[in-house]
Amino acid sequence: MLTKIRVKTDSEEETITVGKNLGVVLQPGDLITLKGNLGSGKTRLAKGIISGALGIPIDDVISPSFTLVNRYEGDLIIDHADLYRVGPQAIEELGLMEVVYTNGALLIEWAPDDIPILDSELRVTVLNGESEDSRALEFEYEVSGSWDGRFPEEIRNRSG
Repeated sequence: MLTKIRVKTDSEEETITVGKNLGVVLQPGDLITLKGNLGSGKTRLAKGIISGALGIPIDDVISPSFTLVNRYEGDLIIDHADLYRVGPQAIEELGLMEVVYTNGALLIEWAPDDIPILDSELRVTVLNGESEDSRALEFEYEVSGSWDGRFPEEIRNRSG
């Protein structure tokens, strides 16, 4: 059974803040999959997550659109992948899950829709909102999975 939470942000800064709230609770073995249209804010959310998890400046987190995978190291190793140009088969071809199996965390932009949600996965869909800067963020995770009980209250309290 899945838990589903939907929140609204009204600016790029709010989207990044939600990401930082997630980053604070990021743990080894976590997988965060990010879906949404081109330009919807997936990378902004990912920047917040990585910044919040490692305490690094937002500007030091760059999109992996052309490199496919960027690695960030601190108290936790985080791989940030963008599958837009390569497709879902790259998860296996690039060995992306390896970081999850070796006590790191993985963020995947343009994750495939057709795989079952994993116990360690937080699935996020980013949708364009009513105004240019607003977004609707939809979070899904397994009720009995690793996100249950530690999903940030700061985000849960924004749902409506």
